[in-house]
Amino acid sequence: MGCTEQHGYHLPLSTDTLTAEYVAHNVAQKAGCIVVPAIPYTFSGGELPGTVNVTSQVLGLYVREICRSYAEMGFKRIVLILGHGGSENLRDIQESLKMFLRLEKAYSKLVIEVVGIWSMSPTWQKSMQEHNYHADIIETSMILCIKPELVRKKYVLDKPAVHRELITDPDKYQVSDDATSTKGLLDGCCRIPHISQRPDMKVGVMGDPKGASAKIGEAVLNEIVSNLVKHLKK
Repeated sequence: MGCTEQHGYHLPLSTDTLTAEYVAHNVAQKAGCIVVPAIPYTFSGGELPGTVNVTSQVLGLYVREICRSYAEMGFKRIVLILGHGGSENLRDIQESLKMFLRLEKAYSKLVIEVVGIWSMSPTWQKSMQEHNYHADIIETSMILCIKPELVRKKYVLDKPAVHRELITDPDKYQVSDDATSTKGLLDGCCRIPHISQRPDMKVGVMGDPKGASAKIGEAVLNEIVSNLVKHLKK
């Protein structure tokens, strides 16, 4: 599963799909899996040109129907390889599949796993701790390894003040008219906020792509593949 969204001005809209496909195909060869076609449209949350958002309700049902079809074919274990994170996207996929298994008793023996590729790389995890989240050195390096012809050499960032906020908190790409409204959700009383992309964000790079290289990308991808193969075999 990928996403179609902006990755700055230097990376392709298909970045997350390309990385997920690369990982899936390489893991399958070593772990004896079958790879099915990728899902290129999910939920980004961003609104910059090129970004396509599939709402959480549609995405959840769509993924459930795909898993149901493979379960009916007889598959007992389905692993969703996510190239795109995003707090809303990750939550919606997990919650939808959780409800699917909870309500569909006919699939009581079916195992579904959701794996974000970043979770399988210590190098990537360390980079995220250093505030690299999106279109940064790691994602740029991976595409330089997979599809170098799709990477532009010039890296552009948002204005310094905007960029600093984006790397402090990746969810700062959005603004809400009521930052306190979610506090009442569990209490049963809240006002639903209006959420949109912040108007002063023009590029959307969350991190620093400088220093990216195919060598770094290959090392990170090898970590992901190796650790995911170990996980699946275990």
